[in-house]
Amino acid sequence: MAATPEQEAIITGENLGYMATLKRDGSPQVTPINYAYVDGNILISTTKDRAKYHNVRRNPNVCVCIVQEGGRPYVTVYGKARVEEDDIVDGTAAIMRNMSNREAPDNFAEALRQQRRVLIVLTPERFVP
Repeated sequence: MAATPEQEAIITGENLGYMATLKRDGSPQVTPINYAYVDGNILISTTKDRAKYHNVRRNPNVCVCIVQEGGRPYVTVYGKARVEEDDIVDGTAAIMRNMSNREAPDNFAEALRQQRRVLIVLTPERFVP
């Protein structure tokens, strides 16, 4: 299912997202996130010590609620996520550009490796509202 033009405008804007994953006991864990929307996927950068990393590896069912300033309108994206550990430089740089309009520094790949960064790639299955 593809996003409507209205939903895509929210997703591609400079908005904050909230990602919900499931803990080991099945209860939800919600985290504010910066993200980028690239080739129909939502990219989220995290480190290997974060709960969302472990939660996604255990259960790929996630949702991300993207909220415009003031709380409305918003769009919630449901889908399956996967962890990308190797090819993360371009996606992480896209997040950086989307949220801060900054370009990645020269030593970016090494910094990502030292921080133990990964990308969570959410493939949307449903958009609400």
